[in-house]
This record gives sequence, C-alpha cells and structure tokens, in this order.
Amino acid sequence: MCRFLAYSGDRVLAEDLLYNPRFSLIVAQSMQAEEMSVAVNGDGFGIAWYQPELDELPCVFRSIKPAWSDMNLKNLSKKIYSPLFIAHVRAASPGSSVEEVNSHPFQCGKLVFMHNGMVGEFNKIRRPLLRRLNDVAYEAIMGSTDSEHMFGLFLNHIEDPFGDVSTDELTYAMNKMLDDYCELYMECGLKKHSYLNFCVTNGKAIVATRYTTNPLVQPSTLYYMYGSKYHCNSGECQMDPAAGGRPDAVIIASEPFTTRRSDWMKVERNVLMIIDENKNIKFQSLRLPIEDLEQEPAYTP
Repeated sequence: MCRFLAYSGDRVLAEDLLYNPRFSLIVAQSMQAEEMSVAVNGDGFGIAWYQPELDELPCVFRSIKPAWSDMNLKNLSKKIYSPLFIAHVRAASPGSSVEEVNSHPFQCGKLVFMHNGMVGEFNKIRRPLLRRLNDVAYEAIMGSTDSEHMFGLFLNHIEDPFGDVSTDELTYAMNKMLDDYCELYMECGLKKHSYLNFCVTNGKAIVATRYTTNPLVQPSTLYYMYGSKYHCNSGECQMDPAAGGRPDAVIIASEPFTTRRSDWMKVERNVLMIIDENKNIKFQSLRLPIEDLEQEPAYTP
C-alpha cells in the first residue's frame, strides 16, 4: 500500500505540505505510517504540481529512492509554489518492481493520477484490460503496475487528455473505469478483493475514491480538511476556518499530517469525492455489483 496527498487552494510552498507538518508525508508517513499494516513506504515517490502562469501542463518529478533520503526533493520543495499539488510515497505491491516508471503519480496530457491500494489478481486481467484501450490510453502506460493500467482504463473515457477536461468528465471517467473493472472481474472469474483509493486531477479539480470490494473491512484510510487558508508557522501547520463555511483551500490525504487532528474528517467507505475548480465538495456513493459475489480474502491494508 501507499500514502498520498492532494492540495488545491491559494499558492503554497510544497515544503509546507511535505516536510513541515509534524506528521508529514515525507518525514513521518514514508517511514512510520500510523494507519496501515505496512508502516514503511520506501519504494519510490513522486510529486506533481501546476504553474498556470506558464502553461496548463503539470510538472512531474518521480524517483525510486525512499522519499526521506532524497535531497533533490527536499531542495525542490523549498521553491515549488503552486495552487495545486499532489504527492505519493510508494510501498510496492508484492511482485511489483521498483522502477521510476512504476512510481506514482502517472501523467497523460493535463491529467495526473495516483493510487493507494491494490487490484486483486491483476495478472489475470492485465491482457484483457489492454485489449479494451484506445491508442492514447494504451500508449500512456509506461510501466507494469496495476495502478497505471487502471489509469489506462480511466483515460479510455476521456475525449482528449491534452485538451480541456471538465470536472464532470473526470467524474464520468472515474465511474466508467470502475464499471470496466467490474466487467473484467466477472469476465476473468476473479476471487480476490481489491482496494481502490484513486485520485486524479486536471490542474483545477480533484476527483478521488475511497473504495474496497471487501464488505468485511474498511477501505484504506482517506481524510480531508478545508478552510480559508493553509499555512505553517514555526513548525505548526494548520487550516484556518472558512468564512461562511465556503472553503478556499482543500486537502485530501491518506493520513492526517497536522497536529490538530480535529480539523480532519474521514471520507466515508465506498464513496467518490469531487472537489471542483471552485472548491465545492461533493460525494457520490459507490456500490459495484462485484461486492455481492463470493470472494476470497486478500491483502488487507
């Protein structure tokens, strides 16, 4: 499993998201995550951010190094100042190789995608999954992970990832990706459970899921907080309350990383979360037909 975060709001230094919080993604969660069975996330990392004054394409930096040991990342984080930023630290699934192309996040055009979890029995659906993809989606897959192949399914439902992709199109593609996965699951006779916490952005909106096919356990954790402004002062990081209840900044994260845990709310199980370009937050319930099928226990996050 892995840990990730996504931020949308006023411009913020990456350092204030990655390093300065007391339970930060890079210093704390990559070495000692508190809410997952495998505490160490040392099989690579990646970050992506947008600089809209330059262009609409994201900048992506990925590595196979453990995040806590990469001085380039630490130095970059002091200079990246962005209104939309995502980051991921990886704990590779059993049998998955540690290569730069397998580090999250994955990019195609204006879109960036990451995953915390695993697709059960992925080896059985990989070939039929690839047969479903259009040319753009197929050519976007550079590595071997289940996560990036799910991104391919997602891209299959995006008209033009290099053009203007709306919040509605992101939401539609996420739902259709899950529908496709259900079809592949039944077509290939799978029995293992999957854990599907996804996050995708077009540089303006963020769409994420917290989902598992296993009705007996909770999905991998996912939290969010919102307010008027996120900032760090003298080692204390916090989100100021939103005036009138309408947020100007939103963060989602696999685990809370600020000291004041009461600021964070847990995303409910098996839902899709939508943060549009105006920071409006919506939730959609997810229920896939494969939840009712007889399945075998899988790795539990």
